Amino acid sequence: MILSQDYFDARSQAMKWLALPIGKRNYAAGLLVLGKSGYKPNIHALLVRKGEQPWTVEKLTTCLRDVIQLYYNPNDPRFEDVPDVDVLNDSDGEHQPISEQDAMAKSAEVSSFEQMPEVMQLVVKAFADAYKQRARLARQRVEIGENNDEESVARRKAIGEQIDQLTSYMDALAPLKEAYDRDGSVPSRDDYDNIASSVMKPDKKPTANNAVDYKSMDTEKLRTRRKSLTDQITRKENQLLYQSNSKQNVENPMPDSPKRMKLLKQVENLKAERSKVEYELAERQ
Repeated sequence: MILSQDYFDARSQAMKWLALPIGKRNYAAGLLVLGKSGYKPNIHALLVRKGEQPWTVEKLTTCLRDVIQLYYNPNDPRFEDVPDVDVLNDSDGEHQPISEQDAMAKSAEVSSFEQMPEVMQLVVKAFADAYKQRARLARQRVEIGENNDEESVARRKAIGEQIDQLTSYMDALAPLKEAYDRDGSVPSRDDYDNIASSVMKPDKKPTANNAVDYKSMDTEKLRTRRKSLTDQITRKENQLLYQSNSKQNVENPMPDSPKRMKLLKQVENLKAERSKVEYELAERQ
């Protein structure tokens, strides 16, 4: 395959297509990008012929990810446009859209940052630092390439685990900022510290002996936790019903798939935890 200017234009367009929420990706537009890239013309012809179906959408998505990654050369200045980690991972929609992540990270640089309560400054700064660190790791993973020697596989795995951990950390911090923007809610310093200690140390998994003791939490912390859980539930339920993090005018239910089953299980677990929080709050009235 020749790396023509059409390929580089298509590569940038593929990043933009993959950065869209799943429900906003236009199949026909994606096909145009794949055709322009020159990558796997036989597959492109097949996808055009078969039309939009769940399996063809999945195949198109995979091909566009390949268009971005397969020929990457960090020493070639034409590859200066490095994709966001969620584009490379083909974000499943459980996380904030890339545009929202970028906006939250940049909020540490705006003048209003200095007027935020101290704990919110910590939240925003931690999110921004994780966002930047994750981007650096994504570039490192791309630079490894697709080699399947033992060292490359091990390095990709290690970097992938670090990226997943940072993404989980950002997902836990995001509802705190959303609640602050929505109604001025400010988490306690303990809430912030607990996120860092629980998410960034995956080896310390909750057990029956160290499960969250809601009775020992003060009422304000419980209310903050309830808001965080509700935000997470709403986002995941919107993914199930609209394939978008926000409510849309027209329903577009997520089809039966492993991804749907995973989301349903996550919603079930989040609701179970929220019920415990609700119960404890009711007991205190």
